[in-house]
Amino acid sequence: MPILIAAALLFVLLTAVAVTYLAGGFHEDGRFAAEPPACATVEASLPLLGTDYDAKQTGANNCELLYPPDHPDYIPHPKINIQLYVATPRREDAPDAASRLLKDLGTSFQPLPGIGEEAYVRNRDVFFRVSNLVVGVVVYPLQDSSDEQVHAFAADLADRLATT
Repeated sequence: MPILIAAALLFVLLTAVAVTYLAGGFHEDGRFAAEPPACATVEASLPLLGTDYDAKQTGANNCELLYPPDHPDYIPHPKINIQLYVATPRREDAPDAASRLLKDLGTSFQPLPGIGEEAYVRNRDVFFRVSNLVVGVVVYPLQDSSDEQVHAFAADLADRLATT
């Protein structure tokens, strides 16, 4: 009789685990349910770029950095573009889904340690991940920020996102 009771309890336990798994109970959704407002998110890190940029929100998850109108090289086009994207899971953990997005960028992207949970660089562009949030920092030619300043900006932004 005790073996029958133990078998029944084991069956109930395994059934509960299977139902929880199928319902997504073991999946990590990640820290971000939606993209934070891009310009408000990056504003505190902007001084690290070494140049005064005007931040212009374009959509909920995109922030363009332009020279201010009084800058001698002003043109009405962005110099740096910051894009935020929340990866959502498809039967797996959301941070893993974000990581796969970064890895799918291509072989021309090289790992960049010390920024977020995972980061890659190509030319001057930096893409990194904090949990399930993917951030792209696309740097256009003819802007004043050095590679070191862009990396410092990205690292500071990643640190801020990790603590929000």
